[in-house]
Amino acid sequence: MIVIKKLLFLLELIDFIMRKVLYALLCMGLFFVSKTNAQCTGRYVDTNTFAGITKTTVTYSTAHNALEMDIFQPTGDTLAKRPLIILAHGGAFYSGNKSNDFTITRLCSLFCRRGYVTASIDYRLAQVWEMADSAAAINEVIKALSDGKAAVRYFILDARGSNTYRIDTNFIFAGGNSAGAVLFMHLGYITDSTECPNYIQNAMTANGGFEGDSGNPIPGYRTTVRGVINLAGGLNMSSFVSMNDSGSVNAQGDLDSTVPYYCYHALSGICPVTLCGLGVLEGAYNANSVYHMSIVFPQEGHVPWSSNTVIFNSVDSIVTKFLAEGYVCEGLSVPGTKRLAPELTLFPNPVRDVVNIKSSSAIESLAIYDATGRLVGEYSGLNNYDYRINTAGLSTGFYFVKAKFVNDDDHMPVVKRIVIE
Repeated sequence: MIVIKKLLFLLELIDFIMRKVLYALLCMGLFFVSKTNAQCTGRYVDTNTFAGITKTTVTYSTAHNALEMDIFQPTGDTLAKRPLIILAHGGAFYSGNKSNDFTITRLCSLFCRRGYVTASIDYRLAQVWEMADSAAAINEVIKALSDGKAAVRYFILDARGSNTYRIDTNFIFAGGNSAGAVLFMHLGYITDSTECPNYIQNAMTANGGFEGDSGNPIPGYRTTVRGVINLAGGLNMSSFVSMNDSGSVNAQGDLDSTVPYYCYHALSGICPVTLCGLGVLEGAYNANSVYHMSIVFPQEGHVPWSSNTVIFNSVDSIVTKFLAEGYVCEGLSVPGTKRLAPELTLFPNPVRDVVNIKSSSAIESLAIYDATGRLVGEYSGLNNYDYRINTAGLSTGFYFVKAKFVNDDDHMPVVKRIVIE
């Protein structure tokens, strides 16, 4: 009886300690789903890595208006392939530009000094009254999304051509502040138009389709990014988050009503379009095992880092940690090591007749194995970023697709599971 009482006491003590630890984490507002992280110092972490910044302004799209972006490169950097961060300003989709959002310009400067190439983009804006109309507001966000995709493709095309900016296209990150974060969250988490409700599909159709009509087309290429920097942004539907999606780093005040911390109409209810903030997205990330880091600022409203240096430094620190430890330190900073595997997307999944395969690096070969490990299909000499496999001849069940890449010495093979119905 005494032994049982001691055991019960120990269980209660363990439960008490665990509750205290959880409470402490909640008070700090830090949440994450981790991966095997690479610790690093120096490049990608230290803002003193490069003393100078070279800034150039380019026009990345002329399809509608002349859209510009400022590109920041570390002065004197000789690295052959560098990670890229593309950021978009806030302003509720009706105001702002690439130069007047302090959060964006400051982050571009800090991360450039750490060894990244960074870019701050302009995108098409609506009239203020249009944001009070649901159809017009959705149309505006899709236009901005189209512009964001064109900005990403600008660097993809440069890497395949003149290679002016020496970007490693496996390490392109994008995000923004407020509206800019909403823009790139939808780029990062809508991987196929079929997951969208009709009102978004219709807006995409009216603006050039899934890839948009803002220029820099790449036939067969599906625009994606390795990770999203979400500063007070959100998604129209939290269900856009699914397994194998890109990772994200997130920051928001829990009293935010401009981009609601939970799901509600944006702009404090003025815009009749729902946005779901971190209060809901955190659960979606966890439910789908999506790599992410998040920080919540209790009793703070919209973009508190814009006016509070301490909060800004917290945001800068978590973004630095997310990118460096989760991606680029393991993949880029140590000479002679394997780089992280390229992003490989298979859709639709489950599949009936044809599976589409999209990669951020050129695919050399593909192999399909059934659940027992038996090779049932093999495709070689592809040298392409996109490929389609007819699965009509395969029985229903689980299969594994193994991809090898053109630069096989640099990249690990990737294996993805598909379900054939």
